[in-house]
Amino acid sequence: MKYAVFTVALALAGCGGAGQSPGSAAPEPGPTASPAKAESVPQPVDLPNINPQPGPTAKAVQPIQHEPIMKPTKVAAAKIVKTEAEWRDTLTPEEYRILRQKGTERAFTGKYDNHFKDGTYICKACGTALFLSETKYNSGCGWPAFFKSIDSTVDETPDTSLGMVRIEITCKKCNGHLGHIFDDGPNPTGLRYCVNSASMDFVPAEKKPGAAK
Repeated sequence: MKYAVFTVALALAGCGGAGQSPGSAAPEPGPTASPAKAESVPQPVDLPNINPQPGPTAKAVQPIQHEPIMKPTKVAAAKIVKTEAEWRDTLTPEEYRILRQKGTERAFTGKYDNHFKDGTYICKACGTALFLSETKYNSGCGWPAFFKSIDSTVDETPDTSLGMVRIEITCKKCNGHLGHIFDDGPNPTGLRYCVNSASMDFVPAEKKPGAAK
């Protein structure tokens, strides 16, 4: 009986699994892989960002708009405004008729027609300097004549009264009527400012024209 058991054991050993037990049929696991090392992350370097990009929620900053700084080169003098009653109290009847009612004195009767002293001719109503004596000349027309006014003191307005087309001149500050301007004057301007004596006053050269009244 012992021999029979031994024969069976040898038969089983020749089935190709010599030296192996049933439990050793599974392949042995290979060498265990070592865990991957974490790659080193480069640390940021403190460098200025030359092209910053706003985040998704960032809003574009609008540039501040500044008003341009404008420096006026010249400030216009304030107008003098009075009631007609106030002008009557200030002026003589003849001055009022000419300055406020646009009248004209008779030719060759004005006190400044043949007046040629050195100085400044000013507005009788408000004292604004209008003409310098060096621009005055004898036109023979019967009224004081000038070929140039002081800059920015006289306004010019078309006048079609009396059936004629003329250019009226008035004081820029008080709108007082002075006379008319014509284009038959001497050089260098070719103009003739024909002015009523009653609309002006005169300040001699040794005196400085006073402030407006």
